[in-house]
Amino acid sequence: MQIDMKRIDPSQNMNRFYSVQLTQDLFGEHCVIRQWGRRGTRGQSLIRSYGTEDEAEGAVSKLIKQKLGRGYLLNFMPPKTRE
Repeated sequence: MQIDMKRIDPSQNMNRFYSVQLTQDLFGEHCVIRQWGRRGTRGQSLIRSYGTEDEAEGAVSKLIKQKLGRGYLLNFMPPKTRE
């Protein structure tokens, strides 16, 4: 599961992205991968492991709530259509 968000405010020259991904590593640990920075750059990343899937999902939910509270918007990509 991956959630992508963005925050754009031209008056403050702000053009940021934030991405949260819930995954499992090779050892069975549940990991939350966060990536953030200015859009168009590679940004920074942080990986944190959790003992259970519930703990990792709780961490993802908390991060999403925090970012939405700070003005980030969910970045929806339209589904690809067949021609």
